Amino acid sequence: MLKTLALLVSIFLLDVATLWAVAHSVGMELAPAPAFISFVLASVVATLSPVPLGLGTFEGTCIGLLHVMGSSIESSLAATLIFRGFTLWLPMLPGLWLMRRELPGRNARSAGRE
Repeated sequence: MLKTLALLVSIFLLDVATLWAVAHSVGMELAPAPAFISFVLASVVATLSPVPLGLGTFEGTCIGLLHVMGSSIESSLAATLIFRGFTLWLPMLPGLWLMRRELPGRNARSAGRE
């Protein structure tokens, strides 16, 4: 259980580091603490919302918090959307490809069309 907790915390901290790095790549002068706070609160809001994957709730919260902490709305929007692209949408591509390839009955349906 301790190993699982350590892995969870490390993934969480790496996500914060990714947000911080993306923020710097779009020109934001962001300290690690605001990146941590905005990521944690956005994750909590996304988890509590009824929307699947926190779509929109994570982004809105993160953009708003980064803006409140002194970043421009444009750079906050860019950093958050790039971050979500890297951490949510990009990892889905191999999963979608594998799902399409491994779906049961897919070969039977295609064989019937030939």
